[in-house]
Amino acid sequence: MYLSKHRNGYYYIYFQDESGRRKSISTKTKLKSEAAKFLSEFKDHLQQRKDSKTIPVSIQHFITKFLIYSSHIHSENHTKSLRTTLIKLLEYSGDINLNELQKQKVISFIEWRLSKVSNRAVKRDIANLSSAFNWAIEKNFLSASLTKGIRKPKIVEKLLVYFTEAEYQTLKRVIDNEDIKDIVEFGLLTGVRQNDLINLTWQQIDFKNSSLILDNRNSRTKSGKVHSLPLSISALRVLHKRELNKAGDLVFTSQGERFKQWYLCKRFREYITKAGLSPQLSFHSLRHTFASWLIQKGVPLYVVSKLLTHSDLRTTQIYSHLKQENLSESVNLLSIENKSNN
Repeated sequence: MYLSKHRNGYYYIYFQDESGRRKSISTKTKLKSEAAKFLSEFKDHLQQRKDSKTIPVSIQHFITKFLIYSSHIHSENHTKSLRTTLIKLLEYSGDINLNELQKQKVISFIEWRLSKVSNRAVKRDIANLSSAFNWAIEKNFLSASLTKGIRKPKIVEKLLVYFTEAEYQTLKRVIDNEDIKDIVEFGLLTGVRQNDLINLTWQQIDFKNSSLILDNRNSRTKSGKVHSLPLSISALRVLHKRELNKAGDLVFTSQGERFKQWYLCKRFREYITKAGLSPQLSFHSLRHTFASWLIQKGVPLYVVSKLLTHSDLRTTQIYSHLKQENLSESVNLLSIENKSNN
């Protein structure tokens, strides 16, 4: 193993991997002192990898194996998110063995992503990498997580976008497809996530107890837990309407076929445009609307959290600003009367 200065002015480390193949890695510096420090750390990394006896696997092969695992325990959307992050890492690092990947390289990858996408997207990247690396440790592909200690970027809090009652009525009037109108209305009346709506089956509907069961059979809930949600009279009315013409196991279909998520989102955006509403409104805004309307009608934050199946009340706190009038009422309980001096 040795250092050599490349024609581009940067120092590179040349070494042999476990299989005897000659490889090189850039130190990303033109200063010999910094390159020497990188070489020392790299040697330590290789020694630790050797001592840990991890199983060598290429990043490409690791991604394939991990995504197969993910598809069995995560929702389709979460697996897509994991795939996006890992493919970007592969593009950045090259198809080296996973146990050759250094933490500094991961930090550089995060910094590169910050220059390309939002803080929220990078925060998701870090979470995705942590999940993947933890699985890699279990499979002995890594000896330690490469994201430990990496700070997630701060997210600037933004007001959530939701429908006013007038806006929602305007939207309903322009939806000329009954299948889409039904799933939109049920989504607003229950706050259920889009993926769960698309995969909802009649077996999950308990008409006797007016409830809906999210049981992870057809689509995995975000928390992975089973949830029983109460159904309002209005929500049951939508279900009874769908039941009259049901042709299969799925509650919501498009002309008898399973809804495609991309198609539902596309048509929803078209109706938003047709109604002349804010382009910031999306299908997910129905879930925000469900929560926002309940909060505005005086339903406690804790109850709304349970209805949204949030595992942490802090997640529901994003709706707390809608109860500002309660804060005003509270402070006005304290008053000091002005008494004039006679």
